[in-house]
This record gives sequence, C-alpha cells and structure tokens, in this order.
Amino acid sequence: MKGVWGLDESENSIFLSWFLTFGVCLFEENPYGWLGSTRIDYEIGDGSSTSAWFDYWCVNGPLCTSISPREIARAGFTLQDTVADVSIGETWNWPEAWRNLFPVLIHADAIQRNLSVQDQVLWMNGNKLHEFSSSEVWNSIRSREPQVDWVNVVWFSQCIPRHAFLMWLIMRRKLLTQDRILRWGADRRRNMNMMCCLLCYENFDSHEHLFFECKFSAQVWRLVRDKPSMSSVQPKRNLIVEWLSERARSKTAANFICRLIVAASAYIIWQERNNRLFRNHARPPDIVADAIVETIRYKLMGTRFKKTPRVMALLQEWEVQEGCLDDNGG
Repeated sequence: MKGVWGLDESENSIFLSWFLTFGVCLFEENPYGWLGSTRIDYEIGDGSSTSAWFDYWCVNGPLCTSISPREIARAGFTLQDTVADVSIGETWNWPEAWRNLFPVLIHADAIQRNLSVQDQVLWMNGNKLHEFSSSEVWNSIRSREPQVDWVNVVWFSQCIPRHAFLMWLIMRRKLLTQDRILRWGADRRRNMNMMCCLLCYENFDSHEHLFFECKFSAQVWRLVRDKPSMSSVQPKRNLIVEWLSERARSKTAANFICRLIVAASAYIIWQERNNRLFRNHARPPDIVADAIVETIRYKLMGTRFKKTPRVMALLQEWEVQEGCLDDNGG
C-alpha cells in the first residue's frame, strides 16, 4: 500500500481524491484489505495454500484478529504457516489451552481438510459464491451507470486510443475550454476579457464551437468529410455524432473509417488550438486537413481488412496498398 500511495502524493491528485472518498471507508469497514475481506471466502482442500493466520477461512475472520503474533511464536508456529502446517491429519495441532483462551478455534473444529484437492479462493457477490477473479471482484464493487448512446462512436475495435480518449472527454464536456474557465470566478473572468478562439479569433472557444462550428474547424471538416463519404454531414458536433450513432454497430470498412476520421479531426483540431495557445505556432486549414488524412492513411496501412471488391476500392481511394487485405476474411 505504501508503494501505491507514493505514486501520487500531490494535494489535488486523482488517486488521493479517490482514496479519501472511497478507500478510507473500505479500510474502516474491512480492516483486512481494500477488497473487503468479508466478501472473500476460502474453501479448504489440503490447506497448503491458505494462510493459517491471515486468510479468511474461519467463520469469524482471520485468526490473527484473535491470536497475537507473540502467542503464535510461543506455541512454536510461524506467521508463514499454512492451514496444513497447523494440522495433523484431521486434527488441529495447536495447544489445548488455546481452546479456552481463543473460543474462535471452536468453529475451526467443524472444518475438515480434503487432502485430495487444492484450496480454492471464492468471492461472495450478494448471496452467491463465485470463483475468485479480478474481473468478478471489479464487476461486483464498481458503480454502474446506464450505457450512453454514443459509446460505440467513441470506443470501437481498432480505434486510435489517444483519439478515442479525447473523444470521450469531448462527449463528457471535460476539456478545459474558455467557456468553462469563465465559470470559475470573477478574478479569472477579468483575465479572460481579451481571450477569444485562437482558431477563428471570434467568440470564446467551447466544445460546440471547436467541434466544429468554428470557421476554422468547419473549413477543416469540409476538407476531410468527403473522403469517408460524409459530405452531407454538417459541421456540428451533435449532427456528426447522431450520424455516426445510426451506423455505429456496422462493421463495414467505410463506417470504421468514418469513426476514425471524426476522432482524428477532433484530436488534431484540439492539438492545433493548443499549439497556437502554448507555442504560438499556427497552420492553415488545408495543412491541418492533410495531417488528418495522413493519420488515417497510416492507420489503415496497419489494419487488416477482409478482401472484397468494395474494400479494395476504398483502400485504393486512400492510396493504401493491398498488403493489409486478408484473403480468408479475418
């Protein structure tokens, strides 16, 4: 835990905020670990892989909560002992006096080892026991929200991860645009009086303005939208997302390219905005459009497609050689 804490000790870190909100509660309610030991169960087999003192194999919890390390050492045991180490055959090997000192051991008498099978760790989700796995634990402790209708527009097989992540931020309106900064307070508003969109030098930039109502962004969009046959889609984020959502479940190469080019356009326009803000470096719309097209072309060169006449024609339009085609339809 000390190593995890050292990952990010800054006052405003995401980890620290999460830990103070959720982690402390987990430790207070379950002192045996952040997963919540009351939800972990052990099915004893031969006892060779279950800790005698620290694992949750007894009804009342780990034995270390009742028996101190000093008492364990005095009885000739070690903290590394397994359940198999503290038993002989079908009987327990601890001192007889312990039964009076530690009533928790009475419950252990009902547990019999099965020497023919290995120990098994189980995870209790509600009233049901499942074989322990990280996915099972995650699915039972995570919070769930309704699936948004744009999920397949942002996240899909063979997407470009950094582009998809930025699209996710855009859809959740989490980018640090000027309209959001203006809502921080009066002091910051005074500093923003001379600010405007660095792409078109009109209005404040916002998610709607940058993607793609800004004159600069709209011009870039009109230069690239014909390539994936989206010429009828107007440069407005909600219209573009609606158009993609209607086709999001389609697995055709054409619709795959449409999603790629929208994400790449958003990413490179945001990159252009930041370059102008922090580096004082500006590019004209046609150069930005060329960067978007080249990014998609390189992506297509590394993607495998089913070899069909339609796909061959599509790749030829993008000047991609047929080496990425798969004859067996993979």
